[in-house]
Amino acid sequence: MTELQEIWQQILAPYSLLSVLSILLRLLLAFLLGSMVAIVYRWTHQSIANTSFTDTLVMLCMLIAIVMVVIGDSVARAFSLVGALSIIRFRTVVRDPRDIAFVFFALAVGMGIGAGNQLAAITGTFVISLIVMGITYFRGIAVEKNEFILELTILPEAEDSIYQPIFSQMLSTYRQTSQAISKSGNMKLEFYVRLKDPVLWAKFAQQLRQQEQISSVSITEN
Repeated sequence: MTELQEIWQQILAPYSLLSVLSILLRLLLAFLLGSMVAIVYRWTHQSIANTSFTDTLVMLCMLIAIVMVVIGDSVARAFSLVGALSIIRFRTVVRDPRDIAFVFFALAVGMGIGAGNQLAAITGTFVISLIVMGITYFRGIAVEKNEFILELTILPEAEDSIYQPIFSQMLSTYRQTSQAISKSGNMKLEFYVRLKDPVLWAKFAQQLRQQEQISSVSITEN
């Protein structure tokens, strides 16, 4: 037991209780500000908000804060981190440039907190959030839209007639933008659609999902 205590003390010797509390407080602040970034994203991003993306914004803010603490003033650690992260490949295609902006927003907040400049992180988060919400309000982006990107995955034997009646009933205009065949043999179709009534987008998606020959339906804001 004494040996274990000595080993534990040797591990914690370089770190004081104050430094541990400092790291925990930085993580807590990163979580709070990251959550604020995610909330602003949801408020200003109409139609179907991707909950996975909003969760990622919070996690990203906290992770970058920890990374900045680990790097500190070490240039060698910074280059090592760049080399390690260079092997990561992302398969998700970002359709909206605003999503990229919010990713950088979360990155900047996390970097500010991790670098010990909490005042800049807090001030920047509040100011940028107010600006984004102001732009959203004055440009009328917050008003419900009726333009969406629709992605359908249909069985190989399916015909256009399975979705054409729904399109005629619910859409004012639509245009097919792409068509591909998945590895499973299903057909992937992408449409640019405009609803007659933007309030009924959920009903539109439900009617499509009720079709047996349509295996998946995805609707995102254009």
